[in-house]
Amino acid sequence: MGVFDIFKRGVDMPKTAQQRKDESIKILKQEGVAVLESLPLRYENDEVTPRDIDEIVRRAVCSFTAIMCACTIRDEGSLGEENMAWAKSFLGDAYEGLSVKEKEVVEDRADMKTAVNMGWKYESLWILLWALGIAEDIGQMDKICDCEFVMNVFKEGGLKSRSKLRSMDEILSKLDLVYRYHWACVNARVNGTKAAGLDEEVVMERRAGLEWLCCKGQENDDLSAEFNCWDYPDLNT
Repeated sequence: MGVFDIFKRGVDMPKTAQQRKDESIKILKQEGVAVLESLPLRYENDEVTPRDIDEIVRRAVCSFTAIMCACTIRDEGSLGEENMAWAKSFLGDAYEGLSVKEKEVVEDRADMKTAVNMGWKYESLWILLWALGIAEDIGQMDKICDCEFVMNVFKEGGLKSRSKLRSMDEILSKLDLVYRYHWACVNARVNGTKAAGLDEEVVMERRAGLEWLCCKGQENDDLSAEFNCWDYPDLNT
């Protein structure tokens, strides 16, 4: 015990990566989800540079706009001048924060596959709203997020003023848990079975949102680069 540890009792200390792993495995076992004990630890707190509230809000606005445009392309075949003008106006200064794929969608240059895939980013966006304290939890892992809730959040406006950023400790705990959910999904798919209570697409995209929250400053963190951490998140298991 360190000389000051006696004074730290009763104070919430950050969890270690091992503690997060142990807690995640306990949850998975309680839920009847397959566990691989040898899956590695994720980040320690001091290995992650937290993203500030402005950066997360900006990313959320960019993602929401691109999703709205993608859904229009999916349903109508193209975006059209009026919708492109709306997107540019809605984004404002955040326009420069669009990822490469988002810019393709917002500028009506995306093919149908890109537009459809962008629609799944609702789940990553949900994680950003959770991190901002807008969504109460990360959601059930076998159901898509509440899209109507998401749309209402942006209709109301004032996202930053309504946000209260969750701690990095809480974000890292959810990342560890969803990382292990993702392995269970991949394992079930490879073995031709179904992971109880899990939808792989939902799990994968929510993990992508959590990974983005934790990868600030890493090599793929430049969203203007083709293979960036939002368009092509590292989701190895």
